[in-house]
This record gives sequence, C-alpha cells and structure tokens, in this order.
Amino acid sequence: MNPEEENIGLDDISFDDVISGGSESTEVAEDLAIDAPEATDEELDADAEGLTESEEEEEVEEEESSEEDEEDDYEEDEEDDERSPVESTVVAEVLDKLGYETEEEYDDTPEGLIAMTQDVGKQMAEDQLDQLFENFPLVKNHLEYVLNGGDSKNFMQAYDPKLDYNQLELVEDDSRSQKGILADYFATKGHDKDFIDELLTDYEDTGKLYQKAEAARRALGKMQETSRQQLVQSQRQEKEQRETQQQEFWNGVYETIENNNEFAGITVPNREKSKFFDYISTPVTKDGRTQRDLDHAESEIETKLAIDYLMYKGFDLQKLVEKKARTSNAKSLKDRISRNEERVKSARGRQRRKSKQVDLDDLDLNF
Repeated sequence: MNPEEENIGLDDISFDDVISGGSESTEVAEDLAIDAPEATDEELDADAEGLTESEEEEEVEEEESSEEDEEDDYEEDEEDDERSPVESTVVAEVLDKLGYETEEEYDDTPEGLIAMTQDVGKQMAEDQLDQLFENFPLVKNHLEYVLNGGDSKNFMQAYDPKLDYNQLELVEDDSRSQKGILADYFATKGHDKDFIDELLTDYEDTGKLYQKAEAARRALGKMQETSRQQLVQSQRQEKEQRETQQQEFWNGVYETIENNNEFAGITVPNREKSKFFDYISTPVTKDGRTQRDLDHAESEIETKLAIDYLMYKGFDLQKLVEKKARTSNAKSLKDRISRNEERVKSARGRQRRKSKQVDLDDLDLNF
C-alpha cells in the first residue's frame, strides 16, 4: 500500500464519493439512467377518465351478469314446470300411442274420441297414399289422369308394356318385326303405304333392314315417352279449361239474374235472386248435384212433361196464357150454352102444354 493512500483522512472523502462509489460507478449509473418526461395535467385527466370508464364498465358487466342469473333461474323454473306432471286424457294417450299430432283439441268423451279417430284416420290415409305415390309414380299419374276426367282405358293402353317400344327387343333375323317397326315409324311421319313398302324393300335388298329398324325403334320409344308425359299434362289442362268455362258460364248466369227482374214472362223478386242462384248453382251432394238437380230428378212425371212442353213451345208464356184464357172462356161459354139449352128444352115442354110460341125473355143470352 502506498503511504499516501494510508494517510487519507476523513476530510478528504466527499459525500458525492460515498453516494457514487467513485468515478467508475458514476459512469455506469449515468449509462443506465432513463430520461422520463414529466407528466402533464392532460395525461392525468385522461387517466382519471379512463378509470371512470373502467368502473362504469365493471358496473354494467355486474348488472348484465345479474340479469343473466335471473334468466337462468327463470328458465330452470320453466323446465321444472314442464317436468311437472300434467293430467293425461284418453284422447291424449291414444294420440301419443299413434304418434300423431293434431291442431284440433278434442274433449275426453266418446264423441271427442270419435272425432279424433276420424281426423287421424284421414292423416294416416294421406300418409299411406303419399308413400304409395312415392314408390309407384305410375299409380299417381293414373289416378291424376282419371280424376281430371281422363279415360282409364286410354291411360292403360298408353302404358301397356306389350306396346312399349323401349322394352321391345328386335332379333336380327326377324324381318317381319323389323318391317313392322319401320312401318310404324314412317306412318307417324305421314308417309303412305306404297312409299313405305318401297322403302322397306330397298332396306331389305341392301341389308340395312335390321339397322334401320333398330334406329326406328329408339325413335319411337322417345316419341312414346314424350306422349306419355303429355298425356297427364294435357288432361290437366283440359280440366282447367273446363273449370274456366264453367266459371264463366255461372258468372253469366249470376249477372243475368242480378240485372233482370223477369225471365220469359216470369217475375223474380229481388229478395229471392240470391237464394234462387244458390238453388241452381251450389252443389249439395258429394257428386256435385245441386238442389235444383235433386228436385228435378224427384219431381212427378207431369211436372217434367210440363217443363218439357214449355221448352217445346219456345217457352212463350204469353201465348200459353192467352190460349189458356181462351180455352177457359170457351169452356165457360160452352157450359152456359149447355145450361141454356136445357132451360130452353124445359121451357119448350111447358109451352107445348100452354102455347106453341117460344118466349125469348126466358133465354139467358148473357155470354
């Protein structure tokens, strides 16, 4: 050790030397120092605002959490209510066993059970029909065709497997069948028999009969399939046209009744027009017959003949009434004359006894 270092006194050591630990320690501290900017009042206000917003968000979250807890409690109560036993009925048990649901509510009585059975029976029938139509679309097409007014025989003939070109198999050495197929094909194109026979002979001579017949068979199969598809569609369109024409007809009848007070000499009061239209137009039976149809069918033969006679005479009621009046007057006049003749004969008998002259004052000439 240096003698100088040993003689260092306390006075030689400064306060800075103790804090800094010497010059080297001072340099290290200066290197690690970070210049921190001074805070402003704006930053403080911003911090305060941020804290306030944070507190408000916490309050909102607490309120939402409380509401969710209340909703959960409410849902649990509802589930408890659903799980609570409900009084069961015979109708409900039957529906549950059958696996059907209905919009109607039925009384737990024999009548309610009958009504429920009828409704469920209809649903079961519809379900079975839907399944049947899905598995057999040909049955559905046939039923739709007939319900639209088509003839079942025409449908069955169109779908006859024996007449199905797509299912027909041609044998190469069966020239008769090949000629028949070609004849059918060219006939659909409008060619006459002589032209077809000449063409078939040419095919047979050139060895093209089987090839051409197979092509004709495929073409006829396509045409047949198209015709089958159009069969149901065309029948549906015909039904729509008939319904449109029928609607137009009854619209015309309604307008005629509303716009007129007299029909062929017969007066119809305004208060009866609506009922009269319903009488002749509204179906009252499942087959579509109206009350007018029923009354006409059940009426006496004389009533039908009277209506037919009116039609035969052109429904000219005026002439018929005048004729009836003339007939009645003539009959009345004839009766009067007959009575007067009897009185005259009686008077003549008396006159023969008293006088041969006839007293004209005794005759009733007031016709």
